Amino acid sequence: MADTANLGPKPVRKRKAANAPGPGLLIEHEGAPAEADAAVGDAAPADTAPRLAGLRIERGGIEHATAQQVEVRMGGIGQLEADEVFVSWGGVGAARAKQVGVEFGSVGAALAGELRVSQGSVGVAAAREAVIEQSFVRTLIAQDVRITRPSAVLLLLAARVEGSVRPVLDWRAALAFGAAFGLVSALVRRARKPSR
Repeated sequence: MADTANLGPKPVRKRKAANAPGPGLLIEHEGAPAEADAAVGDAAPADTAPRLAGLRIERGGIEHATAQQVEVRMGGIGQLEADEVFVSWGGVGAARAKQVGVEFGSVGAALAGELRVSQGSVGVAAAREAVIEQSFVRTLIAQDVRITRPSAVLLLLAARVEGSVRPVLDWRAALAFGAAFGLVSALVRRARKPSR
């Protein structure tokens, strides 16, 4: 008869960084200790780090993380890969996830299946579905976009848009801008060439 061990949920490890300013960085994560230390922090690249079950960052930041679920509150992560990401009063440099949620926070670049932004900002985002509520998005590329409250979108490329949004540049304006920019840069290059 095989010896059965307690197969309950993995313990949540809490770590407080000694070099963080103010009250410090609180990191909560689930996973084996060796995996957790390799997947959180700045020692290993995000593509080679083990995947944690869950990670929560508060009042501080880390360079990169790889986990199934990531929650950032009043903190930041430079780069992350996860299934689900939620950012509240914090920021993420680059996120790749199935679901990204931003509330009173910001994300520099996001690649997601579902993107939800409420009173936040996103630099560049590519998603299958995007819901934007009272937010600013610089560039949004998506299949389905729903704008539920007044929002600002600089460049919008979408198959279907629901709600009232007036992008500063739509795909036609972006194409015209790109053609004009190309023409001007070609003329500048031609003018700079030394004559023979």
